[in-house]
Amino acid sequence: SRLLWGQFVAHQDLQTVLRCHIAAFATLGGVPAEILYDRMKTVVLGQDEDKGIAYNAKLLDLAGHYGFHPKACKPYRAKTKGKVERPFRYVREDFFLGRQFRNLDDLNVQYRHWLDTVANVRRHATTGRIVAEHFAEEAPALKPLPAGPFNSVLTVERRVTRDGMVSVNGN
Repeated sequence: SRLLWGQFVAHQDLQTVLRCHIAAFATLGGVPAEILYDRMKTVVLGQDEDKGIAYNAKLLDLAGHYGFHPKACKPYRAKTKGKVERPFRYVREDFFLGRQFRNLDDLNVQYRHWLDTVANVRRHATTGRIVAEHFAEEAPALKPLPAGPFNSVLTVERRVTRDGMVSVNGN
């Protein structure tokens, strides 16, 4: 359907990526069977010819809880990356141009309004259909949300210096 959902955040760390997944699933009212990733380092740790793609363990925990399959774009394969990256160009050219915002919260409020009044009610150039109407037809195919919340503890490993200092995010 090409429905857009997004949230502007200050960081692209694993905790933020997982929280955005959870927020997206709640907004959509379900979970897709598969999610295509652009080989971002918080998701794809590496690739081994024998074992295949190594995904972040916490992302796999999230995928197991919500019941979706992560799929990474093939490296150097423009056809799969286009579907992942094309919406960014649309957002940059249609949403951001000439826009002002006070802070991250204001930006997200404006973005949600733009999604609801412009992006998701337009006739998509590729499908020729109204995005929101097309999504309404697809929504029943989403897997239901799990009964309980995703409870996973995210850990951050740090070294402690001889004088007892622990550095976290440069502080």
